Amino acid sequence: MSGRRGFTLVELIMALVVLGLVATALARIFISQQRLTVAQVEQASMQANVRTGTLILSNELRELATGLSSGPDIQTFTATTLRYRAMRSLGLACRVTSSRVYLRASPLYGARPISTTRDSMLLFVEHDPTTSGDDAWISLPINSISASTCLDGSAALRLSTTAGLPLAEIQFPDAPVRTFEIMELAPVLAGGHNWLGARSITAGEALTPVAGPITVAGLTFAYLDRDGNITGSRANIRSIRITLRGQTDWDVRPGGALGVPLQPLQDSLVTTVSLRNAPVP
Repeated sequence: MSGRRGFTLVELIMALVVLGLVATALARIFISQQRLTVAQVEQASMQANVRTGTLILSNELRELATGLSSGPDIQTFTATTLRYRAMRSLGLACRVTSSRVYLRASPLYGARPISTTRDSMLLFVEHDPTTSGDDAWISLPINSISASTCLDGSAALRLSTTAGLPLAEIQFPDAPVRTFEIMELAPVLAGGHNWLGARSITAGEALTPVAGPITVAGLTFAYLDRDGNITGSRANIRSIRITLRGQTDWDVRPGGALGVPLQPLQDSLVTTVSLRNAPVP
């Protein structure tokens, strides 16, 4: 007869209990690590969105100017909404007639082609070349665009506009020309989340999400004078402080800990953009 014997029932039960305890502990560790990974991924995505939104705002607003003869680039402003003249291209006029501006095809800098449905232009008027005190930018519509040539035979874009340009006061060739459209930045609600929204006023667009999600009060502007104090006067604005508060797309458990309620993670970024050519009062 063999001397081998099996496990008793008590031993089997104890083994199953120990195995269950170990499995439960491992499961809790696995779930906690999984939740921590999800929280970290969501937080990294949210922080990247906040940085992207801040970069968009900075790039868009750093071209704004004040003290221009054509009026400040800022049109209207509140703590959450900013409407402004957004520069879209820069070129040189090689020829000007009473109702047309001939823009050199090269060099011509811009993020997109000039559009008659979106853009207007600012034409630099020198007036008296011996002084800078009377220099001016005049705002003009762009009624049509066609291919043409400069007086030297090089390629140009012919921009038709309203008649009556002060030809005697425009120094060309190579008078600076800037094209612009009226843009608006504001929060927008879409898909159950708040976003940084943008739209072209001149193109008749609706606010479209461009970065986010952000919190309910996730976009604020503060308008500062030359001393860094808050100002409500458009003429005194010298810089804009932007605060963007982002949040995660989904609710997560911070730190991945069990028992912690689900909630959105939040983070914020503050940046200040100085206006271009801001004069000192």
